[in-house]
Amino acid sequence: MAKFYRRDEFLTSLGKKIFVEIEISEVLTEKPEFPQGFKFKWLAFNRDKPTEKILFDNHIGKKPHYHIDRKEKFFTWISREHTQQMFYQEIVKKFGKIIKKID
Repeated sequence: MAKFYRRDEFLTSLGKKIFVEIEISEVLTEKPEFPQGFKFKWLAFNRDKPTEKILFDNHIGKKPHYHIDRKEKFFTWISREHTQQMFYQEIVKKFGKIIKKID
């Protein structure tokens, strides 16, 4: 099973420092919770106020969905690329455009 994992911090156009974590694994199942065989987590949160967050994920018994702060919404999976694009669009809406990576 292939796995991708990445953690980074960024500064946004609104002056927020955000933490972004991406974890994608291939799973050997055809269950609807894991479209195209992916288990995923895309997480972004404000370093200064961690309750301000965006989380796209899926898990056993729960199809693809996302959380913005404490609100949850299901979405129709199209592809990994499309879901990643949705995640970054939500980052821009909530935290502003990513300006630079913080080392």
